[in-house]
Amino acid sequence: MNDRKDSKGESLRRLAFDELYLLPGTQERGESTVDIEAELEALAPVDRERVMRMALRRLAFQILFEMDARGIEDEAFITDTVSRVEGLGPNAAALAVSLVKGALAGRKTADEAFRTLAPEWPTHRLAGVDRAILRLCHHELTAGANPAAIVLNEAVELARHFSTDRSPAFINALLDKIAKGTAAAGEGG
Repeated sequence: MNDRKDSKGESLRRLAFDELYLLPGTQERGESTVDIEAELEALAPVDRERVMRMALRRLAFQILFEMDARGIEDEAFITDTVSRVEGLGPNAAALAVSLVKGALAGRKTADEAFRTLAPEWPTHRLAGVDRAILRLCHHELTAGANPAAIVLNEAVELARHFSTDRSPAFINALLDKIAKGTAAAGEGG
């Protein structure tokens, strides 16, 4: 049973990370032999929603990473990039833009929170991939956009897919502290 569950999880991750909502220039559509629409249609609605949510989070992370790596501050870059993503409907596009803009707007607050939690690893010393994941998920956690367990799980999945072997545990530990602090502040206030 666990093998079947793991296989299903791998299939969902493959769709979310390698097939759906790809950045322009990431992959030529002709290279893929996957019928994405058919695979999505074959999924249970809850799994289809999960794949699409994971793909949107991955897309937002990639845009944040690119903006950070290239020193881009212009918000027009976000909307231009999102507008060129194949298969991204207007609602999904608006959500992707909102995630990126929210993470950018809160990056100073996020960086300070991470500096407090891990003073030996301020964000300027982190790999760009880790910095983008942390900032995006900090925004999601503090905005209450999604349940903390989902945000943490998917942050770890992004780190596993795009970063180093040590990154998933590091990212999980920091975001778990943010989630617990956010929950405690919500209960107290």
